[in-house]
Amino acid sequence: NTKGEDVTWESSSIRSWLNGYGASANQPKTDYSRKNFINSAFTSTQRNAIKTTNVVNNNNINYGTAGGNNTSDKVFLLSESEVYHTDTAAGYGFVKDREINDEARRSRCSTYAYAMGTGRSYEYTKYNGSIWWWLRSPGNKGYIAAEVNHYGWVDRYGDYVDYSYDGVRPALHLNLQS
Repeated sequence: NTKGEDVTWESSSIRSWLNGYGASANQPKTDYSRKNFINSAFTSTQRNAIKTTNVVNNNNINYGTAGGNNTSDKVFLLSESEVYHTDTAAGYGFVKDREINDEARRSRCSTYAYAMGTGRSYEYTKYNGSIWWWLRSPGNKGYIAAEVNHYGWVDRYGDYVDYSYDGVRPALHLNLQS
């Protein structure tokens, strides 16, 4: 989120930026209808092939922090239950244990993301160049969001929603018939 305040996925600025929503859709009241991810990353034909998904915003698995209302979005961030703990996570190829350094959850930082401010890990290990990335699930408080660290384990406690060092791994469902 662009402001460090209590926020859910429904009213976050990242949701609005990913999907091109107007100012009324997010707490900071920022208009993303012109400059946004979905219009920059995809052609109109590609955008038409992206399905609108019913995004379930569960409470934090460990802390119970409110996840807010479910939404309908074309582009979204994954949740805790989509990256660990559940059969859904396993079906996506992730391990169920959040504390395992899961290769499927580990993400390398692109040159573009780094130029835009995403932080990279600089260790002399196989994790060099990996990033922390946001989940849409809340962390232990309403102004904290859960994240995945550069090793590939889930930090369900999370970090401040306006922390600008983490990366974004957008998710979507495609209509393969289009």
